[in-house]
Amino acid sequence: MGMAVAMAAGLFVPALIGVMTLTYLRQAQINRELNAYLDEKASLLSTSLAAPVWNYNTSSIAVIGQSALLDAQVVRITVSDADRAAILDIERPERRLGQSKIIRRELLLKGATAASADMAGYVEIEVDDGLKQRELEQDRKAYAFILLGQFVLSLAFVLVALHLRVLRPLHNLALFSNRLAGGNFDHAVGWDRPDEIGRLARQMDQMRSDLKTSFAEQQVILSNVQVGVVFVRNGTIQIANRHAETIFGYPEGELCGQQTSVLYPTEVPPQAQVREPMAAKEGPYEDLLFLKRRDGSLFWAQLRQRSLDTLVPQAGSIWVIEDFTQRKASEDEINSLAFYDPLTLLPNRRLLRDRLKQALVASARSGRSGALLFIDLDHFKTLNDTLGHDMGDLLLQQVAQRLTHCVREGDTVAGLGGDEFVVILEGLGEHPDEIAARCKAVVEKIFNALNLPYLLAGHELRSTPSVGIALFEGQQNSIEELLKHADLAMYQAKTSGRNTLRFFDAAMQAAVTERAVLESDLREALAQQQLRLYYQPQVVGDGNITGAEALVRWVHPQRGTVSPADFIPLAEETGLILPLGQWVLETACTQLAVWAGNPARAHFSMAVNVSAKQMQHDNFVDQVLAALERTGINPSLLKLELTESVLVEDVEKTITKMATLKSRGVGFSLDDFGTGYSSLTYLKRLPLDQLKIDQGFIQDVLIDPNDAAIAKMIIALAESLGLTVIAEGVETEAQRVFLARHGCHAYQGYLMSRPLPIAEFEALVACPEAP
Repeated sequence: MGMAVAMAAGLFVPALIGVMTLTYLRQAQINRELNAYLDEKASLLSTSLAAPVWNYNTSSIAVIGQSALLDAQVVRITVSDADRAAILDIERPERRLGQSKIIRRELLLKGATAASADMAGYVEIEVDDGLKQRELEQDRKAYAFILLGQFVLSLAFVLVALHLRVLRPLHNLALFSNRLAGGNFDHAVGWDRPDEIGRLARQMDQMRSDLKTSFAEQQVILSNVQVGVVFVRNGTIQIANRHAETIFGYPEGELCGQQTSVLYPTEVPPQAQVREPMAAKEGPYEDLLFLKRRDGSLFWAQLRQRSLDTLVPQAGSIWVIEDFTQRKASEDEINSLAFYDPLTLLPNRRLLRDRLKQALVASARSGRSGALLFIDLDHFKTLNDTLGHDMGDLLLQQVAQRLTHCVREGDTVAGLGGDEFVVILEGLGEHPDEIAARCKAVVEKIFNALNLPYLLAGHELRSTPSVGIALFEGQQNSIEELLKHADLAMYQAKTSGRNTLRFFDAAMQAAVTERAVLESDLREALAQQQLRLYYQPQVVGDGNITGAEALVRWVHPQRGTVSPADFIPLAEETGLILPLGQWVLETACTQLAVWAGNPARAHFSMAVNVSAKQMQHDNFVDQVLAALERTGINPSLLKLELTESVLVEDVEKTITKMATLKSRGVGFSLDDFGTGYSSLTYLKRLPLDQLKIDQGFIQDVLIDPNDAAIAKMIIALAESLGLTVIAEGVETEAQRVFLARHGCHAYQGYLMSRPLPIAEFEALVACPEAP
């Protein structure tokens, strides 16, 4: 269409210019003719009127004037004497149709000259060009009709040629292109021409051949790739590779043409959430969800969707589907082993801490107090010694069941191992009397249940509990403090004769007082630079030192060395962890800069622990980058160790901060992995480099099948995610050999060295074989 318009314009413009040129020339000719006519008319009148005006013969003047007016172009004739007095003034105003021209001539007697005094008078003639303009308009129309005919005829010839030589071939090429878009690569263009369109046809034919080859190669790739690949357009599956058909249990070719709704279950388990991706969704989409096989069975799948064109939803999208059943089962098994007691199936200490933390947050938000009950079975050791551990296990299982039935659905019953149980009661009230009354009512119910006889493998026996109670309101006390308070109260119950309860009272506040003193000393220690960094080697294989973990130590002037287990939790609770953590980071980076100047240590990496509060701080990223810039160290040698507590609050913000530092080369290790509330959904999104197996799993890895299973699963999980793995707390050669046998070759612990001051660490590096 555009080409036709351009060609029409190319023909029309010259025609228009021709009409304008002819019109201009005709107008010039009319002007010349009019001027000549006016000059001739004036000369005749001046000759004819000279004598009558001299003789003042008005009748002759009138006759001559009327005869002059017989010409249709003459509008007015005015005759005057030598004194310019009018003798005759006649006009035809209706003849003024265009532009008028006026000329005045002197009336001279024959033989007279312009210088003589025998001038008879003046004659003035006005002539209108209206008639000439009418002739011009008729000529213009004639020119236009002639040129328009030429234009239409030329255009018709051009369009016919354009259709035959351009449009029809282009239409055929468009049909050929549509066949290619539809996947038909079997038919060539079928004709050849020496012009540009022919070259385009040859190029498109070559493209057809290339696409045919490429499509065949892609089909081979799709048929052999080990993930399901599906192409979806308008909610319909257009293409599905063989692996996708295998995942969903469809025979070959049957999945194509199905609606995507057949992949989603109508009813799902409560723990599953189904969110059908939208083909028109902007940007990439990824989720872990339940999908449905052809036989109706459900399975966990990771679904990744990418739209071909976010601006054109009809273009369709590519879905990549991976069966996550095995990985999800591994995650569930890890969670079960890590967070539940295998004997009683109650939450273990790790999950208890998480539940208690949530209870403290809920109490702070609602203003309602709760209680922590520490329950210990009386004389349980005697039962084990007399009837055996099997009978003891049966008793623990029945106690767990009875405790679960004594509390509300929202409360928590946990097993701490052995004969110790903990109960968290939430939302007991706001007033002390109300709280104590409700708490005693629950405890009385527990006493009634646990004092009933137990039938254990044909033996009937009785058991009584001792219960310690610690009340909590908000986050005034830490988790450790509450557990300690409840434990102290429980021992008071035992010393009071057992089978009774005791509340934590003022006499137990010595630990709280000590905590306040310790906090004051810690603030002074930060100001007086009493803190020191110790370095525990991290080794690979049989002892090759690759770096160290920076561990803070506190040398108190009076107390001596204060255990990190005492002041690190205190720093977390009081907010002192922020300046403490910043000091550790700066000092560790400074030490890395020193090592960088020593070729033997330039490759050493440094692991620095980062608390959840540090990570949540707004300036954390800027502080790390400032330390890197100030010391000039290689960022890849700095490894920040995070605990799983960073996932409790604002996961997206944490991931963004980690990604920013990761882009600058800083590495990340997930410390104490397996002790928190991990989720593979979050784990696979974190830009991690390493998983660190908690020493709690390493300590009994050779004698506890659960710890061994967890360690092996963490190693396998790290390998599947492309992460390195390191174990902490390795104290024996047997533990190291066990880990190496299952794929973990990086360690730290007392087997290699305890944490050392920098001078002793340097000496160890220089003489690694020295004791």
